Amino acid sequence: MLVTHLKELDAESLVYDSGDVVIEEHENANEILLVLSGELSVEISSQRELARIKPGEIVGEMGLFGNNRYCATVRVLSGPAEIIRVNSDALLRLALFDADLALEILALSSTRCKQGNQLNMLLLDSIQALNEGNESQLQKCLTQLETQAGGFQAAAQQLASINRRLIDPSATT
Repeated sequence: MLVTHLKELDAESLVYDSGDVVIEEHENANEILLVLSGELSVEISSQRELARIKPGEIVGEMGLFGNNRYCATVRVLSGPAEIIRVNSDALLRLALFDADLALEILALSSTRCKQGNQLNMLLLDSIQALNEGNESQLQKCLTQLETQAGGFQAAAQQLASINRRLIDPSATT
């Protein structure tokens, strides 16, 4: 739906290389980005990767609400990345008169929140399984975490390391 409004929104097409920062954490949230190609990494505080953004997804929409600041740094993980940049004020004005567009933005944001909630539950389930010594449940959780963005892969490795030390206190890794 957003793509059908690009002309009205005076959208700009940009190309970024791998490693380029496209959104800086704590900056004013003036734009929404639609990813057409490439893959982006969403990172907070000291480059801890929280999510990956693939073609067809948007990023920066969380900055539309709240304190109007980006809550993460977004960089190109694998490029070149073709990105459509849309002014967030223009998007909000258009959404006021287009209920379908407003619902699409809310649905995208809701999906991102649900994904975050699922990952939080997976981390909590992992910790509970580790605490209870439930090896089979822990392995299921760790396998799922290892398929996620880098920060969750690192968490899976740390939990596995803690588990090894609990099983064999002489283990160092």
